[in-house]
Amino acid sequence: MYEKVTHSIVVSVRPFYLDEQSAPDRNHFVWAYRVNIENRGDDTVQLLNRHWRITDKLGRLQEVKGPGVVGEQPV
Repeated sequence: MYEKVTHSIVVSVRPFYLDEQSAPDRNHFVWAYRVNIENRGDDTVQLLNRHWRITDKLGRLQEVKGPGVVGEQPV
């Protein structure tokens, strides 16, 4: 698990391998990520946007940006 704390907001990410969707014999590997966001501060916060920077084994960068997450902007 990877974790980062900024201004009392804890973001943790746990990657997991999807064996049933992967095909190692074709050099095709599928991963998913579970992201948790925890507010340990006293102020109410809201997730308005996301910007993930995902680096693969070869060092290639993929960026994912957008409003909220899964179409929502949770408080």
